[in-house]
Amino acid sequence: MVAVKNKAQIWVFARIKNIKERLPFSMLGIDSDNGAEFINAQLIRYCKEHEITFTRSRPYRKNDSYFVEQKHWSVIRRAVGYGRYDTDKELSILNKLYSYLRLYVNFFQPVRKLLNELPRSKLRGIRP
Repeated sequence: MVAVKNKAQIWVFARIKNIKERLPFSMLGIDSDNGAEFINAQLIRYCKEHEITFTRSRPYRKNDSYFVEQKHWSVIRRAVGYGRYDTDKELSILNKLYSYLRLYVNFFQPVRKLLNELPRSKLRGIRP
């Protein structure tokens, strides 16, 4: 989890490098959506040089990143909501929060991927 100033490739690429440096293991792959902030010559060259597999979702298939979007809601949206944060101070606060949230989620919370989605009609009687 990291916040970026905007979707410009310079900020996204800098954060990807930052994430790679702090991982306790080798980064084997990057799975991105189809945005220009991810699909650019600089990032593809970087992935080739560092032997990182680069994959992307299929065009016009916005639900390819389903597990990522599921994680966004359960972690990020619950913590900070859907508001827009524009200032450098807000960016700094978000990244400080994410630094703690990342440790909490990765080391103290069980993780289980959704195997299939239940229809809403079956969710009515289920309590958390």
